[in-house]
Amino acid sequence: MSNNLFKSTLLLAAGALVGAAAALLLNPDTSEKVRGKVKDFAEEGKKRAQDFCEQVKQDIENARKNDENAPQQA
Repeated sequence: MSNNLFKSTLLLAAGALVGAAAALLLNPDTSEKVRGKVKDFAEEGKKRAQDFCEQVKQDIENARKNDENAPQQA
C-alpha cells in the first residue's frame, strides 16, 4: 500500500508540474506579470500559514492554561 501511495503522490506532483508549465507557456501575460502574480500568491500563502501557526500556538497555550486551572481529580 505504501508503494501505491508513493506512486500516486509522484504522479500527482508530476501532473502539477506539467500543468504549471503549460499554464506559463500558454499564458498571454508577460513573464514579468506572471512572476509578480506568483510572488503575490506565494506571499499571501506564507502570511496565511504564519497566521494559522500563530493561532495554533495560542490555542495550545490556552488549552495548557485551562488544564492547569482545572481541578485535580484524586
